[in-house]
Amino acid sequence: MERKYNTEYINYVRHGESAAVFITRDIAKEIPTDGMWIAVVDGENKRRKDGRWDFKYFIIELFPRIINPDYSKCISEEDKKYTTWETAHIDIEKQRSKGYHGVKYKVIPCLVNRNKDRFIVKKAAWNNRFNQWVPDRCFGSSCEWRERKIPVDPKWEYEIVSVKKL
Repeated sequence: MERKYNTEYINYVRHGESAAVFITRDIAKEIPTDGMWIAVVDGENKRRKDGRWDFKYFIIELFPRIINPDYSKCISEEDKKYTTWETAHIDIEKQRSKGYHGVKYKVIPCLVNRNKDRFIVKKAAWNNRFNQWVPDRCFGSSCEWRERKIPVDPKWEYEIVSVKKL
């Protein structure tokens, strides 16, 4: 049976809040997130062509975990993520309705390519007649084998530029 997710959860994933929570929880070691829910309060971000989120900044608020998720109904990893989000959403709303204000942090992450300026060298076919690289299967009398530098696939990771307690 396929589970239906509500609009708020879809927007949470679609607009980058889930990425901001991941960055806060797993990369921003300066923020004490153990036993806490992370609520994204504000931010400026954009989605890149490759699907990754590029953040100028985001602001999060921490709330203590009072309610714990019940994973007994979950069958997939995606369902577990939804159950976690749903539990956090309910717990945070209850705490806010009672007037609780969590500690806020402004996080400025940077998306960096760890493989920038890295190349592999391999033999490839160069066509002297047309002065261009050609597929190996097109190797002919006007071709020669040369060493060709090929960029290594990008390895994108987030780094934390700044964390400021508000």
